[in-house]
Amino acid sequence: MTKKYFTILSGIFFILTILPFSFATTTWGDKLFTLVINISLYLPLFFGVLGLIFGLLGEKGLLKQSLVFLNILGICIWGVILFVGIYGFQQP
Repeated sequence: MTKKYFTILSGIFFILTILPFSFATTTWGDKLFTLVINISLYLPLFFGVLGLIFGLLGEKGLLKQSLVFLNILGICIWGVILFVGIYGFQQP
């Protein structure tokens, strides 16, 4: 029964990881993106890592593989965004 909860938590943390990025192009989503970034620049990355950990502890099967892959994808997306945001916009 606990593996089922880990799978559910992994899905929730994946949604929390991708949600600010996916709605950043809308007018109300920009406020959500700004709110998350104002809390912490690394918060979506932290959610992705938690989702990956819970995904690895979840139920076996195709759902586990999908959640692990999607959480790794979310971590990579936010890693690139953070890299560009921290190092890409510096003045020469």
